[in-house]
Amino acid sequence: MFSLPQPSNEIDSGLPVLQMSEDAEIVRALITVLYPIPSELPVAYDRVLSLLATSQKYDMPPVQFSIRAEVSYRNLTAQTGEEAFRAYAIASRNRLSPETSTTAHLTLDYSMTIQSLGSELDELEGWALRDLTTFRKCRRDDILSCFESFLDVPNGPSKIWIGCPAAKASRPQTNQEPVLPQWLSKLFTDQTAKLRQTFTNPLIQPSSIRKQYLEALRDHTVYHKHLGSWEVCEFCARVHVRQGEEYCTELERRLELARDKVSPAYAF
Repeated sequence: MFSLPQPSNEIDSGLPVLQMSEDAEIVRALITVLYPIPSELPVAYDRVLSLLATSQKYDMPPVQFSIRAEVSYRNLTAQTGEEAFRAYAIASRNRLSPETSTTAHLTLDYSMTIQSLGSELDELEGWALRDLTTFRKCRRDDILSCFESFLDVPNGPSKIWIGCPAAKASRPQTNQEPVLPQWLSKLFTDQTAKLRQTFTNPLIQPSSIRKQYLEALRDHTVYHKHLGSWEVCEFCARVHVRQGEEYCTELERRLELARDKVSPAYAF
């Protein structure tokens, strides 16, 4: 600390005063971590990252370890898009490697546009914004590949749905290629269309796809010409009862892997 450049030789009560750039909340929190008393970490996630940056600035690895352990125990995280992007700006600017990766993943839940970034755009260094954009595009592409694999009828997990009478009726008699039920095909093609449109939209949460799947299946019916009426598709209902849970779990698992993946060529 005393080796840092000082703007003036300020004296208070005959003692030299060392100016610190950190505010009172951060200094107080840092002191509570240093001593065997209950830690008083800031409530806001971005302020906790500022505290981590301060402990790194003053070369306090054990303090950083304690702060990270407390963050993990309390499950502290960004609550809004503004806070997520601010947290990424702080982490990247101060070279907090684990937090830069964590906060980059947090931003995937929010829009990434000039308007949504707002004042946080001024806090992001050029290389950090470039890396975040590259990271987001990679995650978008991986999720897109995930949905496309479920549209691969002969080889993908969706082959269990081959045989839906409504799907058979919708194709020409000369076409013997296996096809997915329209409700399932539409579910995935709608998602891929949105992903191809832009990378700036929030990326889909794995937990939300099951609800969309169930709603599409619920609305799926088959028209019987000889009866002149619509009925619930027994084939798709039977497949869902037998294998639907495993199918949804696998879809969620692959989406989660796509979102959490860090490309080998890309490191924060």
